[in-house]
Amino acid sequence: MSAVKTVAKSCAVLLLGRETRPRTILRGLASGYRICISPTEHLGYLLGTDERHLQRAIRKYVNAGDTVYDIGANIGYVSLSLAKRVGAAGRVIAFEPVPANVKALRLNMEINHLANLQLIEAAVSDAPGETFIRIAGNLSMASLVWHRNNPSAEQTSVRTVSIDELTKAGDLPYPAFVKIDVEGAEAAVLTGMGCTIDRARPVLFVECSETGRARAWDLLQGLGYRCQSAITEKWIDSLEEYRHSDFLWLPGNKKKRE
Repeated sequence: MSAVKTVAKSCAVLLLGRETRPRTILRGLASGYRICISPTEHLGYLLGTDERHLQRAIRKYVNAGDTVYDIGANIGYVSLSLAKRVGAAGRVIAFEPVPANVKALRLNMEINHLANLQLIEAAVSDAPGETFIRIAGNLSMASLVWHRNNPSAEQTSVRTVSIDELTKAGDLPYPAFVKIDVEGAEAAVLTGMGCTIDRARPVLFVECSETGRARAWDLLQGLGYRCQSAITEKWIDSLEEYRHSDFLWLPGNKKKRE
């Protein structure tokens, strides 16, 4: 962080205070909604500067009335942005397994009185069941696949769900847009929703990690999707270029709005 940005952040925190409490989001897609955070940790949520490339993708590909998934919803900042974008006629289904994040997300849903946001307290994977999620200090970095060799990591048992199982049973509507940020488990998520992707042809926003990236690449390529950097909007044509970053996967019959 540059010296100017550091000073600016310090001034903003001094003005807003450090305590964790409901605060109004001032700019960005979720502007006007409230979120319970401390500016020392999540000032970008309030100013609309966090994950600008994701906000840009949501503006391009999410419409009023859409059904969208937020897989790995954390405390709900992206879920709030999606809920604002789809409006009262749309639906956001958020998936989050970490108990502390679930508690925070439920609070953020309640203080905004959001009827179009549904929370499923589970980790999305390739099959329904139970597994362990490991937390090494930072709740946003909790992972089903990382931290296995970290003796200080806290291990918590969580429920897993498969998107294909839920849509096949009629328990989940098909999506137009899916955000996946699951700290290394994206290949399992995609494997467990291959049929849903093939039928619904949603736009996918995926945080790619080294773990399972080849599996995810092959699956989505096989479904006729094309990959684009979510940050630079450059087309990604090889697995070698598909490395730790955020990417958009676009179905062959879906074009972005200019």
